[in-house]
Amino acid sequence: MVDLGRQRDALEPGVSAAIAAVLAAGAFVDGPAVQALEARLSAWLGGGIHTIACANGTDALQILVRAAGIGTGDAVLVPSLTFAATAGAVALAGATPVFCDVEPATGVICPDSVARTLARVRAAGHLRPRAVIAVDLFAVPADHARLGALCAAEGLKLFTDAAHSLGSQSQGAWCGTFGDGAATSFYPSKALGCWGDGGAMFIRDPALAAAARSIAHHGTEGGQRQHVRVGTNSRLDTLQAAVLLEKLAIYDAELAARRRIGARYAQALRERVTLPAYRAGDLPCWSYYAIRHAARDALAAHLAAQGVPSVAYYRVPTHRQPGYAAYPCDPAGLPATEAWAATLLCLPLHPYLSATEVEQVIAAVRGYVTC
Repeated sequence: MVDLGRQRDALEPGVSAAIAAVLAAGAFVDGPAVQALEARLSAWLGGGIHTIACANGTDALQILVRAAGIGTGDAVLVPSLTFAATAGAVALAGATPVFCDVEPATGVICPDSVARTLARVRAAGHLRPRAVIAVDLFAVPADHARLGALCAAEGLKLFTDAAHSLGSQSQGAWCGTFGDGAATSFYPSKALGCWGDGGAMFIRDPALAAAARSIAHHGTEGGQRQHVRVGTNSRLDTLQAAVLLEKLAIYDAELAARRRIGARYAQALRERVTLPAYRAGDLPCWSYYAIRHAARDALAAHLAAQGVPSVAYYRVPTHRQPGYAAYPCDPAGLPATEAWAATLLCLPLHPYLSATEVEQVIAAVRGYVTC
């Protein structure tokens, strides 16, 4: 599914030299490579974005929520069809995650479900709705325009979990730049991943960005030793920043390769499986390529027999995980979420797949016959 060895070959000798430079300097925490990475990502995203690097994607989400002053007694609406960290970050901040359904076609959070769930939360009166976290699932952008209008009308913050979508575009803008802030993960399997844990926040508002940076650095502010708020220790290692800088140098080429492979899959598989769907004007980066099939598990077994790996992510969605089952949901239920959980399957897609390997995946999928 991911070949870090082939990628490392493409990065040499630069990545080894970058690591050696960090080792020689000895600035392993908050070294110059961290500041350089933040500046490079902000310039790449454009639009006055402040980048704050941190220890991992879960911290990035939690710090965003905390920086907005969200905590006990507050509700944050999230999709269930995502990694548990999206809801977990809300709970860790002291707030209550409330689960919404996804769009049947795209798998991203459904604005109609958000509106319906928000009305239920307000009517119940036990929680104060404060924010929505959209997830750009499997690199497909959420409907940021509709969600942004809804959140503005309702006085809510809009955050994005962009762990799958750093490199995707929606209506000409990079994912990670929508709403009040976004969080991403640099876990090694991500499209832009380091060689350990890492994460970042992307925030347009300078005050919110300053609060997030303060929280990530023990509540200190502006280089002062005074702790102006209760913070946490969430910093990106300098070694990881150095690796990410080398990867950013070839990231545009990797994105182009991902899109070429995605286009080939779409051309060859459209009559055999349900392909990923996205809005006109959007451009996914295909950090993951999620097809759907009614006999998903049998298809996965067939692929494995042909030497082709696949992964059925989120087969138990977050709202049905034991640690999250007590949290509220859309009053209409989550039928689209359940349907996706039962049918989705991610195929191998990374920039270092050979043409022969791509055709091997295609042949294996096309060769499957439902009994």
